[in-house]
Amino acid sequence: PLSKLRYLNLGAFNYNWGDRRYDLISGATALHSRLVKLAHHATAMAIQKGDGSHKDLTIDFNMAICNFYHLQRPSDRLGGHQDNVESNLSLPLVTISLGAPGVFLLGRESREELPTAILLKAGDCMVLSGKSRGYFHGIPTILEYDDDNDDISHDSEENLLFPELSDEGLLVDNKGNAASEDDQGYVPTHVELKFAEAFLSTVRMNMSIRQV
Repeated sequence: PLSKLRYLNLGAFNYNWGDRRYDLISGATALHSRLVKLAHHATAMAIQKGDGSHKDLTIDFNMAICNFYHLQRPSDRLGGHQDNVESNLSLPLVTISLGAPGVFLLGRESREELPTAILLKAGDCMVLSGKSRGYFHGIPTILEYDDDNDDISHDSEENLLFPELSDEGLLVDNKGNAASEDDQGYVPTHVELKFAEAFLSTVRMNMSIRQV
């Protein structure tokens, strides 16, 4: 059942948590092009805001680890760790937050240094690159939705967490405009959208896109 789901892998690789290694899975579906495009776009924005150190790098985003943190199960938290088993540690990690908000702790190169707490909400994107790529980080706390907070309210017209469908069955944005043709390849039903909304109201999902 979904209530027991803790993580899943997207792309052609499986991450083995026990041995901390990636295994190539024959016949597995490649990471979806929309997620690859999203990761490249986020990285390009980070380069613009940063020192440009990744400007000439070729990045093949080919895998994503999705962690699920259930509100009703306090054990679903992630202690301080480093993502350091990828083949090229100079390449960035792109993380996407969905569902319930959570506190993200970004430390430094050692566990002894005090971390910085960052509140991540649904739709937030974070790029760990440069020095921060090797920093310790973790998720110690998940928060419930606060309907009085417009930033995460389900009723806020300007902050829809989930897509909607037009009368013609097309995906639309929060202003009723049709989404791009690239996003129309698979159109979820109203039942699927409501199911996703119900599920993500009880869980935090973190999608970390990377090159293995």
